[in-house]
Amino acid sequence: MFPHGSGDLLAENFNPAWFLLERHRFSTFDDLKTGRNQLKQEVKESECAPVAFMQDNLDAFLLCYQTLSDVNELLIRNESESQGGSLTDRVEELLKVALKSGEVLFRDVLRCKARADQTRIALTVLQRYRFLFNLPHTIEKNISSGEYEIVANDYDKAKTLFADTKVNIFKKVLEEVEKQLAKFREDLRKKLLKLPSILEEQKRLIKFLLELDCEGDPAWDCLSNMHQWILRLLYSSKEEFHGTAAPSATNRSDDQVDGGGGRGGELEVRGKGHSRTVSDVSYISTGSGSQGIATPSSTYRPHAKTVTGEWHMPSGRSEVGPPKRILFVEEITELMAESLPEFWKLGQAYVSGSLFHGMQMVAERQRNQQENCDKNREKFEHKMLMEKVEVFTDMVNCSLFPEAYEQLSEVRRKNLGEWAAFEEGLADTSGAWLPQIVREIRVCVGSLQKLPLPERAVEMTQTLAINVRTLCVDTLFHRAARDIEMLHEREDWKVHAEESGSVTSLPILFENLVVEVLLTLKEVVIETHHGETQESADPLMDCSVEHLHALMEHFIGCLEYLAFQQDEDTDETASRLSRDNKSVDEAAGDIITMSPDEQLLVLMSNLHYTGEQVIPRLFNCFMSQGYPSCPQVNEVVMEGMMDLDQRLFDNYIEHKSEVLVDAIEQGMKTGSFDWDVCKEEPADVRCYIREIILTLVTIHCEVFTVSPALVERVLQRLVCLVAEEIHRIFKEVEQFSYSGALHAFVEVTTLEDIFTIYVVDETRQCFQRCKEYLGTLDAESQDK
Repeated sequence: MFPHGSGDLLAENFNPAWFLLERHRFSTFDDLKTGRNQLKQEVKESECAPVAFMQDNLDAFLLCYQTLSDVNELLIRNESESQGGSLTDRVEELLKVALKSGEVLFRDVLRCKARADQTRIALTVLQRYRFLFNLPHTIEKNISSGEYEIVANDYDKAKTLFADTKVNIFKKVLEEVEKQLAKFREDLRKKLLKLPSILEEQKRLIKFLLELDCEGDPAWDCLSNMHQWILRLLYSSKEEFHGTAAPSATNRSDDQVDGGGGRGGELEVRGKGHSRTVSDVSYISTGSGSQGIATPSSTYRPHAKTVTGEWHMPSGRSEVGPPKRILFVEEITELMAESLPEFWKLGQAYVSGSLFHGMQMVAERQRNQQENCDKNREKFEHKMLMEKVEVFTDMVNCSLFPEAYEQLSEVRRKNLGEWAAFEEGLADTSGAWLPQIVREIRVCVGSLQKLPLPERAVEMTQTLAINVRTLCVDTLFHRAARDIEMLHEREDWKVHAEESGSVTSLPILFENLVVEVLLTLKEVVIETHHGETQESADPLMDCSVEHLHALMEHFIGCLEYLAFQQDEDTDETASRLSRDNKSVDEAAGDIITMSPDEQLLVLMSNLHYTGEQVIPRLFNCFMSQGYPSCPQVNEVVMEGMMDLDQRLFDNYIEHKSEVLVDAIEQGMKTGSFDWDVCKEEPADVRCYIREIILTLVTIHCEVFTVSPALVERVLQRLVCLVAEEIHRIFKEVEQFSYSGALHAFVEVTTLEDIFTIYVVDETRQCFQRCKEYLGTLDAESQDK
């Protein structure tokens, strides 16, 4: 406000306004007016004071005047009476002689006094400016002890006090201080660009660099270096697991610079499940746009991951370790989850200006810093963040979806660099590891979505999470479907008793496979993480219902294959029968023999057990884990099982009835027996009736041994077929003799009485029609 003024009352350029602002800035206007009036009063009083003083001391003034006059007269008289001329000349000569004599006497003393005065003055200067003279040593000491804040404060104080000094000794000291601080700034910059680093440490180093008047914009240099470091780690992982080259600097964004030729050491990047060594940071040391680029060179070789962060082998899998694609996705996912939030926090603090709050910077420096922030805001939010998210999502998609690379735009393929497909198939080698990698991707995406990323980046991460969840569901269900479809190869026909009958291990194996995949996918399908909505899980639930239906259909198909298709290849029939029908019980040393008819019974028992026990348990497990209710699937599955059950039953009845029915007509005609000429009255039933009875008893035993629940159903059908065959034969007889009718009546009645509990209405009607062909017997014949 007053460039040429001063608040000093004794200065020539004294300015009253400055004086008031400096000394009376808290005084009110009324107080100032009061003070002004007081000053006027004091001035008036001071003007009257000399006159009053003269009036009060007039006698004294007159006495002094008289004394001075007397002295003057005496001096004139003495000079006139003196013979040597003026007294003052003589006095002057005497004084000169005395001075010379004194110098001779006190020369050494005076010389010592002068030296002492010079020493005292020098010590006074040193004492007064000891802060400046001790500053180089103080700075060195504080730097070595890590007291960077004291260094910055001392430097700021020195600049304030001695910035415009013209004293040479001060200039020399300041030059020495500047040399020290130039090296210190370089060391701080190197430390700032060395990664990985803690966010608070980065902010602290940026603060010191700015307070020490570092050239350029160290905060933006740190952001650019960290951006390149993350990209380098991503591309380094790709090179390690693919053996393909990363894109050149010209193929990527403008701010990506190759870091060759810089100096650096070795640093470690430690994550939850691995430790990898990468080369340190390369630097472009000076200038406002200097950047350090990290060039990683990975030696990471993880194997198995446990709950403590190590890879483990999932149960039932024969892989030595996780596939390369899983290791690759796990590594880049962990890298993004750990590094991108820190990068975003640093960038957000930079563009918002909160990074510079409380820093001691001059106004011009603050303005320049704010301009840099405004200029780089767009580049940080819509270029750096988007580039890393794009590269990450593209790498994950291309690793898990073979067709993803071809679907990328030309620009993104160029940024991604060369891409070699993984050799192993996803379903064959990665199914066991997918839930683990999906969990890590979802955690990573959830942590990224907590940050206010650009809208496009959020969409990309959300789409990635949905895609990997869907892939995991499809892959694991397809893998389970394949295992269920091949369960027929694991059928050993060893039965064990259940409440509903004897069953093999096939239904339990099927149940275990389905329950395993449901529990494995529970977190993937049911649970929602941060940033995910229930609407995103609905398609997965619908998909899970369809897959569950498919698994049950595959099991039905497995049972159908065992029943109808396993013997189609005649070359394999003999070996399969010898393997399946003669299963050695190693514990007892017995050979278990099972005929095809017994296999059909076991399959029906398995099907019945599955429908009554396994399927309800599976649907209960499905819904208890949070999956949606699906009664329509239950209905369709039960219809399919009933259809297969009926076909198995018909096949079994066909096998058993073929021999049984053929034996009836042959047995009736044994011994040239003829119904119309028979004259011998019956004393017993004929042999074919005994054969029918014994055959049905054998079938009863066979069915009861496997599944008591099937006995009634099988015997009812077979007895009905026997009745129908007898009825067919009776229809062909033109006439029954009395004895022939009596034989037929006894045989039909015998079968009806013995198998009465298995006689249904259809069978009873058939037997009744048979009796009607025989005519009406009199009372004597009926008694007989």
